[in-house]
Amino acid sequence: MFHLESMMSRCGLRAKVVDGWEGSVPVPLTSVSVHTKLLNFTVHVTVVQTYVNKEEAPIECEYVFPIEEEAAVVDFKAELEGRELKSQIKEREEAKKDYDAAVDEGRTGFLVDSTRDDMLDIQVGHLSPGAGCKISLSYIYEAPLENGKTRLTVPTTISPKYIPFTEGSPEAKKIASIPYDFKTPAKLEFILEVCMRSKIEEVTSPSHKLTTEGGSASNQYGFYASTSKFESTTAEMDRDIVVLIKCEDPNKSIVFIEESADTKMLMVSMVPKLELKTQPELDVVFLIDCSGSMSGSSIKLAKEAINYLLHSLPPSVYFNIVRFGSRHVKLFKESKPYADKSLTEAKKAMAKLEADLGGTEILRPLTELLTENTKAPRRIFVLTDGSVSNSAECIRISKKHNEKNRVFTLGIGSAADRHLVKGLARAGLGTFQFTVEGEVMAPKVLKQLKNCLQPNLQDVKIHWGADEQFGAFDQVPQPLPPLYSGNRLQIFKIFDKKANIPSKISISAVIPSVGESHEETVAVETGVIHGNLLHQMYARKLIQELTENMNVVDENGKVNEAEEKEIKPVIVKTSLKYQLMSKYTSFIAVDSKENKSDQKMVHRDVPSQVPHGFGFGAPAALFCQAAPPMMAMCQMPRLVGGGSGPPPNSRAFSFGASAAAPAPPQGALFGSKPAKKKLARKATASPAPMFDQPADVDFFVDRAMSEDDEDEAEFEEPEAKDNLSQVLKLVSLQRADGSFKKDQQIFSISKLTEADLNKIRGKVSEDRFYSLLVILMLEMMFEENKDCWEMIVDKTRRWLNANPVPVDVNEELSKAIKKSA
Repeated sequence: MFHLESMMSRCGLRAKVVDGWEGSVPVPLTSVSVHTKLLNFTVHVTVVQTYVNKEEAPIECEYVFPIEEEAAVVDFKAELEGRELKSQIKEREEAKKDYDAAVDEGRTGFLVDSTRDDMLDIQVGHLSPGAGCKISLSYIYEAPLENGKTRLTVPTTISPKYIPFTEGSPEAKKIASIPYDFKTPAKLEFILEVCMRSKIEEVTSPSHKLTTEGGSASNQYGFYASTSKFESTTAEMDRDIVVLIKCEDPNKSIVFIEESADTKMLMVSMVPKLELKTQPELDVVFLIDCSGSMSGSSIKLAKEAINYLLHSLPPSVYFNIVRFGSRHVKLFKESKPYADKSLTEAKKAMAKLEADLGGTEILRPLTELLTENTKAPRRIFVLTDGSVSNSAECIRISKKHNEKNRVFTLGIGSAADRHLVKGLARAGLGTFQFTVEGEVMAPKVLKQLKNCLQPNLQDVKIHWGADEQFGAFDQVPQPLPPLYSGNRLQIFKIFDKKANIPSKISISAVIPSVGESHEETVAVETGVIHGNLLHQMYARKLIQELTENMNVVDENGKVNEAEEKEIKPVIVKTSLKYQLMSKYTSFIAVDSKENKSDQKMVHRDVPSQVPHGFGFGAPAALFCQAAPPMMAMCQMPRLVGGGSGPPPNSRAFSFGASAAAPAPPQGALFGSKPAKKKLARKATASPAPMFDQPADVDFFVDRAMSEDDEDEAEFEEPEAKDNLSQVLKLVSLQRADGSFKKDQQIFSISKLTEADLNKIRGKVSEDRFYSLLVILMLEMMFEENKDCWEMIVDKTRRWLNANPVPVDVNEELSKAIKKSA
């Protein structure tokens, strides 16, 4: 399980002193190691943490750590002073009862619960003075495909969660109680073994420096294997580990067979690669996180990304921009047709984009966008780095309204809420991507926009052969979700052990918007895998599907309790059969040996480490202007030993305080300029409107541009020197219809003078000539940045098809660009 993150995120065991904080008394974390294996898109992670109790009294420790939100926890081991304790899966209530009984009797117990899908909670009860314990956790999940590369992520941070004042669930209260620490408790060791059917061309990491061996030659079983480690042996635990693996044929569909004692499991990995036309009419809304944690580089990256997105939209769509924080504000009262005027308005607004809207209240704007009446099918593009406590509620509302809408998400930075980002896209039948520091954002957002705009494969059907079974839970996912070009879908099917397995499987789907169909035949691997890995993957996916289907709310916004009573036994049975953790089952391990101590056991709660790059920049970054009792959960972090802010020299703080929240700077939550006054620590915030302003109020209040501003808004970018900056400058010159206007930036970047170009232009109109010139510049001078400009050039090509330029002019322009370059 894991681990390393836990370590990073909280530095390990979190110490919660029952009689009040008496300073930081952490349980020393002596080592953290992570061993990860990747086998054809299936990831197996084992995290080992070692602790020693250096106090004079026995302690009960608790630590919370992150996990990939779709992962299945398949193994938990606990070792005390060289003795390995037997662990097992039990129903949650029974496991808790056994744990409490053991601790009351002075025996050491271990309990692993799920706080939510991406967060595990481990309790170690009655750890004797001087005793050491070693905890080993293993989990498995499916690695997604991103731009032709397999993206492997090992979460290592739990970001501070924004908790709305209306959120009073046990989950929210538990999250709010977690204190935070700036210091890394131990160094992290990491080993990655990759095993692929095709040649491993490259293993890279945007988060850490790695050394890699092997990958170019196959072994006796036909697999290509490589091993990667940290370049410096160990690393700080302040960010998720992200590794990209490039293989020879990543889009190849494949079928694996696994055989257990009584069943066979087939797993299909399908990656369609299709050339699809853009769906003609859509309503696209960009939902942008402008909470305080987006301040600094995140908001700058968001502004750049939005510029690419705006210019990549086709002329046939409607669009809008909604920025959200503690409230949300729309650019337009309702989505407008994409045209020069609306594009200019959007660019003016985005030029002034700031992270000035406080906390991360995403549920209300999401609900509003999903329930609005629109002139065309709606596509919502969420861009966020924030973490929230009510992600399950956001996922439920996305699933409830996915018949006419789609939700696509991009998580920014190491603090992005993986449960929110992946869950929203899964429930909204869209796709997700993440970006961390060191990665170029533009290709990611444009890949998401392609998914957003292109018709997707629907009514996907798989024909498993003559012995196909049709049980209620034989296949997951069921029904199959829409497929998107370049996005992997894994499908699991369980068969009786005696069933005949076909040599091939056929897959069919339709593209409703163009009236076409897609068919594909996949050969089944001849070799059989023996074990339980694919069976456990199937079980985890089934549990997730049942849980999210059960969480669909009714008209009154409540979960159907009758449905829960029907589905819970299925989840429990599946969890126990395949030994998996779930919301209804827990891992439990108890020592049979009684610990002798005359001292009373104390409770310890070690702070979680602050994620790298977490934004404290905006004065109102984490304020929630609301009345008690939940106000305390929304305020700025408090130090474990007292205080209310995160001074550079302070070691630990918490997002769950008992006092009222300090008052936010005047106007900070409403988009106006932050006040320069110092915050009053004991001031109480009075209730105020938190969401939409009247329609006639400007998108950015007093930041809005006046009528005297220039007709075209330019993004505040540095002087165009590097390739991406130059590409962005050129992109900003495009009009809504795809044509380009003449501008000094073209002459500066191309190094061609207007006089020289006029000689080539002849009688060709300026619009046609400079439109052709810019796309030739992008294609010839910035070929390595194709992912950034491809959709923009396609739009201009379509415009030029209707407004052609003579072939001889095209040829002369190409020669001139080549010569100047």
